[in-house]
Amino acid sequence: MEMLVLMFVCGLAVATLVFWPLLNRANRKAAESQPTAPHGRHALGAASAPAAESEDATSKDIAPKDAETAGGEEKTDSEGDGEATQPVKIKAVAPAPREPVPMEMPELPTDIFDTRFRAKFNRSKRRLERIRAEIEKAS
Repeated sequence: MEMLVLMFVCGLAVATLVFWPLLNRANRKAAESQPTAPHGRHALGAASAPAAESEDATSKDIAPKDAETAGGEEKTDSEGDGEATQPVKIKAVAPAPREPVPMEMPELPTDIFDTRFRAKFNRSKRRLERIRAEIEKAS
C-alpha cells in the first residue's frame, strides 16, 4: 500500500514538473500570438486613427491667425471665430474585385515512361523470361 501511495506521489510530482511549465508556455505563446491592435469600444471610432492628422491640420490653420493677433490683441476662448473642429471621418471603401487572369498551364510530357524507363523495363522483362525458361527446363 505504501508503495502504491509513493508511486502516485512520484507520478504527480513528475507530471507537475513536466506538464505545468509546458502549459504555462503554451498559454504565453497563445497570448503573444494575439493581435496587438487595439480592440473594444474605444477602437471602434473612425476618428481614433486620424486624430493626429486633424490636430496637425488645425494647428496649420491657427498659425496664420496667431500671426495676425500677435500685434497686441489676443483672442480668448469665448471670442472664438465660431469654427468647431470636428474629427475627420474616413469612409471605408472596399477594393474593386479583380478580373480573373487566365493562367497558362505548361503541357506536361506524356512519354516520360518511354524516354526514361522503357529500356530498363525491357531488360528486366527479358531477364524474367530467361529465368522462367530455365526453371521450365529444369523441372
